[in-house]
Amino acid sequence: MRILIVGAGIAGLATYRALSQRGFHPRIVERNNLAGVGGAALFLPGNGVRALGELGLRDSLMEISYPISYQRFFDEEGRLLSEIDADEFWRGVAPCRSMKRSALWKLLKDGVKDDAIQYRHILDISSDRYCSCVTFQDGETEEYDLVIGADGVTSTVRRSVFPEAPAPQYVGNVCWRSIVPNICHVKQWTLMLGATKSLLIEPVSSSELYVYADKSADEKQRKSYSPATLLRPLFEDIAGPLCPVLELCAQTQVHYGELTSLQLDSWCRSRVVLVGDAAHASPPSMAQGASMAVEDALVLADELADALCVDTALLRYQRRRKNRVDWVHRQCVSRDKMRRFPRRLRNALLRFAGTRLYQRSYGPLTAQI
Repeated sequence: MRILIVGAGIAGLATYRALSQRGFHPRIVERNNLAGVGGAALFLPGNGVRALGELGLRDSLMEISYPISYQRFFDEEGRLLSEIDADEFWRGVAPCRSMKRSALWKLLKDGVKDDAIQYRHILDISSDRYCSCVTFQDGETEEYDLVIGADGVTSTVRRSVFPEAPAPQYVGNVCWRSIVPNICHVKQWTLMLGATKSLLIEPVSSSELYVYADKSADEKQRKSYSPATLLRPLFEDIAGPLCPVLELCAQTQVHYGELTSLQLDSWCRSRVVLVGDAAHASPPSMAQGASMAVEDALVLADELADALCVDTALLRYQRRRKNRVDWVHRQCVSRDKMRRFPRRLRNALLRFAGTRLYQRSYGPLTAQI
């Protein structure tokens, strides 16, 4: 079967590996020569680590990542609201880990054959029930039995094949991400909550921290922020002893973004299918972007290997994944709303029901995909 994967990010590389393990020989096309650079870091809950383990990467993942045993929530005055025993909750699934995004990308990229990836731009895709015709920027056209759109939230594949699909929606928050030295000696996932802002600190190695800061911003306000925004003045009121970390952010590369959400009714059409953020981008509230992408890859590869025809495989893939992904979207909305509740209500909920809320949000994700 002639398969083209569009996008060499985490979703595309995971899909390549999953398909290769099942005897397929896909090709990858990527428009960005620096696809593996940037993105700062990511947190993988147990379901994401389990999925990477099913790709045969568990041992290697343990070597490049940092263990997260607890997730701790504090209010703006530094008072502990809730402590989640992540090891206990994810026991029987997989441990939680944090790592640089570039390290995970390289781990996945190492499994791609040298001749399997090309750096080219796609202009258009036309598809019918038998094949997809891809037109490249250089004017060349090629036919494939299946095109897999793994090209992220701004997907060219989605715009070309699903022109009626809604655009990603801004969810009301802007964010900054960076990697800095761990001068505060933080050892676990730590979240400081303010009325309209949050500051997350988590180790990605024995000496480095991932800093994630987000803030509510309306349409007018968000235009005033950029990667150059100084974070200490903006988050000093909730950072407490972590203020020195914010000073370091001004001395390193900062990735700035506007958080968006994307939900589609369908991810497949004729001989084209979407995976990862191209199909269902969500805010980072549940830390499920990479995990959902790898799970997509595994399920799609399974269905293509088992089904008698491509059409059936794609429908089965969507059917198996849709409820799980929709659950993540609903939980992102719920968690973001709760974070912005009046302070007393939010603090009371986290203090007295934090563990139960966590179990409710992540419980369905402990089940096998």
